[in-house]
Amino acid sequence: MTSAGAEAQIAQKLRSFYTSVQEEPIPQQFLDLLEKLDLAEQRSTQVGGEDR
Repeated sequence: MTSAGAEAQIAQKLRSFYTSVQEEPIPQQFLDLLEKLDLAEQRSTQVGGEDR
């Protein structure tokens, strides 16, 4: 196999892997954590009176 052929095969496999990762659902625990962080940020801007 040539170097270009090997690189093309690696690129195709990486694209395939990346696509499969993109299609995975986001775990609920991670979504819950993001929601808590958003709420904490909102509270800190309300208490501090800052606009971000």
